[in-house]
Amino acid sequence: MRLLLPSLAAALVSCSTAPRLRSPARLSDAVLTLPSAAVSSMSEVGRRVYLKDKFGDYDECGRRLHYCKDNPYEGPDADSMLYLRLFEDEEGRTIAASHSARPFAGGSEPSGADTWIHRLENDRWVDITEAALPPEVSRTWYFQFNEPGDLVPCGPYTRFARHDGRGMALKFGPKARDLRWKNGKFCVVSGGG
Repeated sequence: MRLLLPSLAAALVSCSTAPRLRSPARLSDAVLTLPSAAVSSMSEVGRRVYLKDKFGDYDECGRRLHYCKDNPYEGPDADSMLYLRLFEDEEGRTIAASHSARPFAGGSEPSGADTWIHRLENDRWVDITEAALPPEVSRTWYFQFNEPGDLVPCGPYTRFARHDGRGMALKFGPKARDLRWKNGKFCVVSGGG
């Protein structure tokens, strides 16, 4: 499947504060074309619904989004929250980093399948997750890829007693690390905060 990518010049006209980028993908392109697991299992129809109404925090110029999903009967058919951000590697290729915070939605345990990093190569998204994360960072952690700036806060989930008396749930714990994209992968730039 070839991606139909609009010209970067057209994207920058509407984003005067956007950094000068060589990578071709816009955020909306990524939402439409990334593998389903990287966009909280949204179907093609769900992705179009999401882009039509831009639920949550959506920043095309900053190439990042945060979508909070807590009602399975309204809006896109995402399984959970979604944190997504596009980076650019040193060769000008688009990097898409995503985390689906499923523990919030269903109380399930954190999973490595909730965090994905893809690189756009020859109009195809290639999974580079294992090579792109530092070994001291677990894929089961949360990743706030939507944060502005070049740092990505991350850390383990923590358990808490639900206020409705229905047992335990998970939430973001204290930040354990800040990551920055550098030399083809995420690098740890600081410890907790």
